[in-house]
Amino acid sequence: MSPPKPSRTTMTTNAAQVAIDAWLPRWLPPVLYAFVSVVIFRDFIFSGDMLYGGDTESLGYMARAFFAERLAEGDMPLWNPRLLGGTPFIDSLAGGDSLYPPSLLLLMLLEPYRALGWKLVLHVFAAGLFAHGWVRALGCSRAAALVAGLAYMVAPFLVTLIFPAHDGKLFVTALTPLLFWTVERWWTERRAGWLAATGGVVALVTLTTHFQMAYFLFMAVGAYGVFRLVQGLRDRDSAPRAARAAWVGFGAFVGASVLGAAAAGVQLVPAFDYVTEASRRTATTTAADAAENRTYASSWGLHPEEAFASLFVPEFIGGNLTALAPAGPQGSALRDTWVDGTYWGRNLFKLNHEYIGLAVVLLALVGVLGARRRGVAWFSAGLGGLALLYALGEHTPVWGLFYALVPGIELFRAPSMVIFLTGFAAVTLAALGVDTLIDHAGALLQGGTGQEPARAQRIERVLWAGAAALLVALVLAVTGALSELWMSLLGAPLDAQKQAILERAWPWITRGFFIAAALSLSVAGLASALLRGRLAPALFVAALAALVAVDGLRVDAPYVHTRDFDDWAARDVHVDFFDQVQADRVEPFRILDLNGGGQEVRLAMFGFELASGHHPNDLARYRTLIGMRGSGLPERLLTSAATRRLLNVEYLLWPEFSYGSLAAQEAQLAGLAGGEPVQASQIADGRIFQVVYQFTDALDRARLVRDVQIADDAEVIEVL
Repeated sequence: MSPPKPSRTTMTTNAAQVAIDAWLPRWLPPVLYAFVSVVIFRDFIFSGDMLYGGDTESLGYMARAFFAERLAEGDMPLWNPRLLGGTPFIDSLAGGDSLYPPSLLLLMLLEPYRALGWKLVLHVFAAGLFAHGWVRALGCSRAAALVAGLAYMVAPFLVTLIFPAHDGKLFVTALTPLLFWTVERWWTERRAGWLAATGGVVALVTLTTHFQMAYFLFMAVGAYGVFRLVQGLRDRDSAPRAARAAWVGFGAFVGASVLGAAAAGVQLVPAFDYVTEASRRTATTTAADAAENRTYASSWGLHPEEAFASLFVPEFIGGNLTALAPAGPQGSALRDTWVDGTYWGRNLFKLNHEYIGLAVVLLALVGVLGARRRGVAWFSAGLGGLALLYALGEHTPVWGLFYALVPGIELFRAPSMVIFLTGFAAVTLAALGVDTLIDHAGALLQGGTGQEPARAQRIERVLWAGAAALLVALVLAVTGALSELWMSLLGAPLDAQKQAILERAWPWITRGFFIAAALSLSVAGLASALLRGRLAPALFVAALAALVAVDGLRVDAPYVHTRDFDDWAARDVHVDFFDQVQADRVEPFRILDLNGGGQEVRLAMFGFELASGHHPNDLARYRTLIGMRGSGLPERLLTSAATRRLLNVEYLLWPEFSYGSLAAQEAQLAGLAGGEPVQASQIADGRIFQVVYQFTDALDRARLVRDVQIADDAEVIEVL
């Protein structure tokens, strides 16, 4: 079988490209990416701390520690009894990436809290390598691939996912260029190894268990496969066998992808069944009416101000990092910064950033304007633009069309997640832009004729126009006119609270416009100097790489922190008390921990079973039984003694410092009446902090039922 004609898949090189590629050794990209990874994660790598993540502390660490503990005992757990009366483990994705090979291997080699950090370090490093490989597969120069890999690995849409501990999103984002790389290599070389690699990456992406991000990625790669098929079919006149080869290649690509998904079926199939039938998510998806489901599915989209920030000025939208920041010096370092309570957008909060990189966006414009690899350029521009419009949710018709026409969209929320495809497309176009600039510079130095001078001038004009636009925006920001203009364009005035936040954030926004103006002027200046023969191509690439790295790292910095694990996971008097209870008896018991509004899972870290807790996919029926909505209190456990007894709740951990005395509230908390205080902790000034109450009327976990009554689902709670 012969591959498609190389004229559509390879780039010619000129003397400038050859010279730069000779100057750039093959070992430089991995060494540079490793160095940058160390810079990003230096506090974690050179310490024994844990890498901070919001969801790591709320559930992530506990679930992984439980998994590691069971693995050490030679057991593959299918059930986790420690949260919310017990939840399925693999089916409910409680451990997230438990079966994802890199995570599983690290969990078997390292302490769970260190494994959680190292898997993120390695994926950020690998993201750079994968982006480099993808761009080289397109035929770009080593210089373009070096810049593209660096831009992708420091991109805030990737790195800032660390702070909220959205590991699955980060994994899929890191694997995106790898999947495109294997598909491109299969299409150009037709080697079975690349086909097998495609299936393997599909399986890996599926095992990350972030099915929404995987779904977006698979749609994008499928579209790329169709694009390459169309290119192959267009060659049929000059090569009659090309059409058949294109169809065979496309069919093999689809087959490998299906086999890859099937290889991950051990995780995919039970999880799909659970999420669509038993999870609490059914209340807003499969069991919801049309209006409720649409509201759920469109929630957490980007808004225009966030889209502007993702492309040009990250400070424009701000953040809420201090609301979730770790204790200690790391959290204190976030005070009075551009992410300290400065989010004035329309979502509830903002813990990561979709910024792509201004230098990358400007280079992407050059990639679109370039004359080389036009098909890939237009595909990337279309993919990135479509993803951005989808991420805006209800603000454009695109999301609504997908919601109406594409199966499965109704199961997801947060359209903003798809922004990683915009970033991937922008980095691809930026690589094409780097080569376009080098090509034109080399051609002009050799006395280029025809369209070369005109194209070079057009590129210069576009870059300088972009810099001029940001300079105008800077003037408007400094004078205060920009906020009034923005609000008038949006037609959506802010409420008093948001207006106050915006005013507080404005100095940081103004600073962001200064940085954006300086970056755009620097990119335009470097490109002009290159095109006019005043800057050597090698120096241009070095300066450009430095700009890209600094721009990404300055935004990433507030989102990467560590925390002293021993301090965070320290035992207290209540843990010691429950340890003694567990040691003195054989029968199991459950604890109702009302810290954090009933969402706290800390006691589960030490092996105790909770009737409460936090889980993104817990059992819908159990939630109904305990009367918990969203992340609220388990109200029926507080008001119904029968429910508490039924669920074997023998102890209550009451945060008296937060809620006040239980005795003073027993009239409202009828289900907790009769508990005897058996343990208490105090704060430094002697006030009671937390109290443990014991109930002696809890039913045994296993008991003989002498009589039964059958009732409809709607009547069960009342009967109980």
